[in-house]
Amino acid sequence: MSKADGHAHEHELRVALGEAIKRHAGEIERRWLAQVLRDLGTSNVNHTELVNAMPEYLRTLAEELLQDRTTTEASGTEAWVKVAREHALTRVRLGFDIGQLVHEFVVLRRIISNVVHEENLSAHEQYPLLIADLLEAAIAVAVKSYADSRDYASRRQEAEHIGFITHELRNPLTTARLASSYLRRVAPPTSAEQERMWNSLENSQARLRDLIDKTLLTERLEAGEAHSQPAPTTLGQILEVALSATRAEAHTKGLEFALDANPDLELCVDLNLTTSAVQNLVDNAVKFTDRGAVRVTVDVSPDHIVLHVRDNCHGLSEEEVKTLFLPFRRGHSGKSGTGLGLAIAKRAIEAQGGTIEVESTQEVGCHFLLTLPRTLKPREHDGAQTPTK
Repeated sequence: MSKADGHAHEHELRVALGEAIKRHAGEIERRWLAQVLRDLGTSNVNHTELVNAMPEYLRTLAEELLQDRTTTEASGTEAWVKVAREHALTRVRLGFDIGQLVHEFVVLRRIISNVVHEENLSAHEQYPLLIADLLEAAIAVAVKSYADSRDYASRRQEAEHIGFITHELRNPLTTARLASSYLRRVAPPTSAEQERMWNSLENSQARLRDLIDKTLLTERLEAGEAHSQPAPTTLGQILEVALSATRAEAHTKGLEFALDANPDLELCVDLNLTTSAVQNLVDNAVKFTDRGAVRVTVDVSPDHIVLHVRDNCHGLSEEEVKTLFLPFRRGHSGKSGTGLGLAIAKRAIEAQGGTIEVESTQEVGCHFLLTLPRTLKPREHDGAQTPTK
């Protein structure tokens, strides 16, 4: 049997299975619910919302089987994704038990198999395998969706805690900065030593504020709380803010700083997130390059821009590349820093549907590639509910 004939044969089997599920949907649902309730008995575990979604799930399952999908798993996956999204079936909430949902799928697999057997369809040896593939695909997606939504909820809770802590830290820091500014005005330093001490105090306060702000932004991005707000802008507006301080720092260090980009290029992106990402990438390049050059170039396609940041730093090991974008991770250089800049850049770009990658060897330096769609759509968000995938 050729590959094409095999595909056609499996499609015929899936269509027959879909028609059987459609004909007997009410009976399948009745038997399934009775078995689920019997299995629960007097336990403290509750059935899942699959009870309410079962009529729609069976209808969608039958419809997907009647389509000319490439595989049975594809039909099972698509049917489950449609129904799970509508009913929030794997959303993290009090009392939800993913183990119970898996058990309900196992029961459904057995009930469908029994119904098919009663129709004598199971005389074909492939039907048990088709039913297994159909339901196991749904189980796989359900478990992954639950794990993702649980991690999402955990990150949101962590971000709330850190947000509270950083807010509480900001208040005394603001008071200290105001006091320092007042004292410098009313009692200005009268010696070089006093000036040095004042500068050290103010620099320490600025570094602490920067750490607080970056920590808060990192946690908001991690938890999905920093949402993209795209608006028309130009590449020049982004680069003017992102590169001004960094370009001056490069010249102070004696580095060549080269920029090759069209400032009039029109974009529709989140100005703040994009500027923050570019600034952190270029700041990182200048900070870790002691001699040579930092070069920023931009490639443009109809749908995307790719911003390249190349430097002459000492390069990164394979292990450092793997952890480079994790918060509070720093390389082997020993230079001071929070280890948050690249983490913020990556999450700020991913929040807009873009990517950041890095190429490096320990001898050649680093090459960062920031890819971003030229036009973004505003992101719809319901803060009261974790999305189900």
